[in-house]
Amino acid sequence: MSKVLYACSRNSSFSPNTKKKLNEICNQLVPDNIDVPKPHVVRVEDDVAYAVCMDSGALQESRMSLLLGFLYEKHKVRWDEPGKNYPDGNYALFRGDEAELEVVSDCVGTRTVWYYHDEEIFIASTSQRAIIMFLGTFEFDERVIPWMLSTGSLGPQFSWDKRIERLPVDSSLSLDKKSWRTSITQTPINFSVVSRKKEDHKKVLSDAISQTMESLKGVDFERWVLPLSGGYDSRGILFFIKNTIGAPDNLKAITWGLEKSQYEKDNDAYVAKELAHSVGVQHKYYHTDISPEPLEVVFDRFLFCSEGRVDRIAGYMDGMDIWKQLHDEGVDGAIRGDESFGELPVSSELNVKNIVGFGLCYDYKNLSKFIDDFGFSSQEIPVELQKKEEETLYAWRDRVHQEYRMPTVFAALSDIKFSYLEEINPLLSKSVLDVVRSLPDDLREDKYLFKSVVESMGANVPFAIKCANANPEDILREKECVDLMKSEIISDYSAELFGSGFADRVISEIKVGNGKSRKWSIKGLVSPLLPTSIKNRLRDTVARPSVDGNVLAFRVFMIIRMHKMLTLDATRMADLQHRAADEVRASLEPELSPSVNIMG
Repeated sequence: MSKVLYACSRNSSFSPNTKKKLNEICNQLVPDNIDVPKPHVVRVEDDVAYAVCMDSGALQESRMSLLLGFLYEKHKVRWDEPGKNYPDGNYALFRGDEAELEVVSDCVGTRTVWYYHDEEIFIASTSQRAIIMFLGTFEFDERVIPWMLSTGSLGPQFSWDKRIERLPVDSSLSLDKKSWRTSITQTPINFSVVSRKKEDHKKVLSDAISQTMESLKGVDFERWVLPLSGGYDSRGILFFIKNTIGAPDNLKAITWGLEKSQYEKDNDAYVAKELAHSVGVQHKYYHTDISPEPLEVVFDRFLFCSEGRVDRIAGYMDGMDIWKQLHDEGVDGAIRGDESFGELPVSSELNVKNIVGFGLCYDYKNLSKFIDDFGFSSQEIPVELQKKEEETLYAWRDRVHQEYRMPTVFAALSDIKFSYLEEINPLLSKSVLDVVRSLPDDLREDKYLFKSVVESMGANVPFAIKCANANPEDILREKECVDLMKSEIISDYSAELFGSGFADRVISEIKVGNGKSRKWSIKGLVSPLLPTSIKNRLRDTVARPSVDGNVLAFRVFMIIRMHKMLTLDATRMADLQHRAADEVRASLEPELSPSVNIMG
């Protein structure tokens, strides 16, 4: 649940009201459905100040350095000295001494770190909102618009505010306090095949995962849960925990989805329960059916917790009630199964972009003219994410998954949970990913080697073939949802952001109805029978994809609402700063005697 802001002042100590300001920023990051938040941690000392919203026990402090997250090191390491020791783990690290301040991201950016730097102050944070509130101003970055339209995210580089930068994965940013200059050092992600027999590859991968899981011995399983599906990833974590440290009696597995899903045999919800019982651990199912709260409240809370970084609303239509319940039950965190063992087969560069989710507007039939027609910023894939001359398509696909998709989409989804509890991702340890990067393409295709490892570990429980959550397109076709999105898209506020004609274009593609009555088609009958390679080739040459009209409308809705939220964040904190400054001035002014003629 922790989010952190860390600031350094160049020429002077922070003002007396900084502590109050940081506390208020933390208060503004607490979701509205948490009744009793855990205490914040706020420190101000000379030129350094930081705040941690709702400390849940994943915070380590040393002097004015802090590490937020979890380490997978065998032995205790010194993490608080700038320029030394870059540990294996899922974390964001802030450390400094008299001469230097350093901010470090882990190997795939499981916690996105944002930063701001001007002539007077340096700010780093796991929350864009926190930086904007600290500054008291907001400068919208219009470059996010085409990325949000085509990917449902902020894209590979940008933030909502044009002054805020994102720290790359597996990198460190160093601030020299004397010169006040910053420099970034990044460890490149390279896929370099190591020559081994298949069984040796399998053993090396299994050993790396086992080594990481042994680090969980220090976890208090009374206060941590294991989200469990019917697939491979969380199942693998469950098996490895059992085999390395034993399945603790107090280990609790949880699954969530529609209430009806738990009774469908091939569904994630049903299979997860069977799997938990087969291993002998507790299991609890949480419903994600639509919250009884007004839909506008549900959407706004989703944007509040995600900071509008990702459009995946389907698993959060309960209004974040699952995460509130876990918070209220005293759960500190979740052991998640995010992974990067390999993606689906690909046959072209366009296919790679679609698989990893960074397609450009011109890659989609219904978005190809948006940039030209409405004057949006041009959209380009950064040089570092483009395919290298010597890279295979598969290596490029999996590198971009780790360098772009993990910090852009998966970290954004983690941000939602961080509003309520902590999270660790043991399958994303550096030791595991180093092995993955040494595998040949065929052992990474559709997670082939990892699936083989999990399948060999036993438990005669079938794998799920249905998702427990609702289809997002069906959710966004509900009339109440359509009416809410339309009212925002046709507003004057929207016209100011996007210009004339934009709303009509978006509205024209919206449909009402959950799609259950959609007619069958030859395409729908033939598609499941075709090999993936042929389907990919057809998509590349014949049938460019389109973004669903209701999904597009929701993305536009997100942009408008986030612009409003961040503008309010800035003005709210600016007003607080002005009031604090007035109070300080008033305390310094001598009291006027009643006999004094103030007109002179």
